[in-house]
Amino acid sequence: MIKQILGGEMMVEVQVPMIGQSGMDVKIEVWLAEEGAHVEKGEPLYELSNEKLNQEIESPATGTLVKILVAEGETVAVGDILAHIEE
Repeated sequence: MIKQILGGEMMVEVQVPMIGQSGMDVKIEVWLAEEGAHVEKGEPLYELSNEKLNQEIESPATGTLVKILVAEGETVAVGDILAHIEE
């Protein structure tokens, strides 16, 4: 999670976490919140999968999900930025 101040607001970058012990690419299966929705830190935000598992990933911050950068079905790498949350 990276926090930045953009336009006077604190913005949190939602990044792909390391799942398990491998750094293999993962697929974004489904977003559990839409752009503009209020999200709470710790609540499920999206689901990802790799060839071994499906896992819900929690929101890293409380705020508004202002921008989703990666669509459902896309494959991403660990550390990629998926979305922005404005705190």
